[in-house]
Amino acid sequence: MNRIVTSFCLLLLTATTVLAGECAQGNCRNGFGTYIWHDGSTFTGSFVNGKPDGEGKYVDPGGRKFHILYVDGEPVTSTPVTPEEEAIEHRHKEAERYNEAGLLYLQKKEYESAIFFFNKAITYWPDNPNYLRNYHLAKERKP
Repeated sequence: MNRIVTSFCLLLLTATTVLAGECAQGNCRNGFGTYIWHDGSTFTGSFVNGKPDGEGKYVDPGGRKFHILYVDGEPVTSTPVTPEEEAIEHRHKEAERYNEAGLLYLQKKEYESAIFFFNKAITYWPDNPNYLRNYHLAKERKP
């Protein structure tokens, strides 16, 4: 009888954890993903057996961002994301958008436009080797 009760409690605990939110993107079972709890907080990082496990980013319900380390679903350490880190992240996202636009123009063989967008990407993220490589590729292919 005790085994049945214990099994039921474990099942209930697991179901409660699963129902506490949802995987919004990626693989929140065994992989990399973003999980959103019902209070609006999120974790983006690695998951093992359906639990956060490893380094990632946590955003609390108030929108504050933290670097966090989970071990087997339990938070171990967290440090706030600084405004400087947020600014860098924003610049990197902008750079990626410009690089993607450059790749589209490169596929269309519109090299002048590709060069323009790759150059913009480099402006936002100067030391990204992919953007530099794409820029030089477009320059080489330009007639």
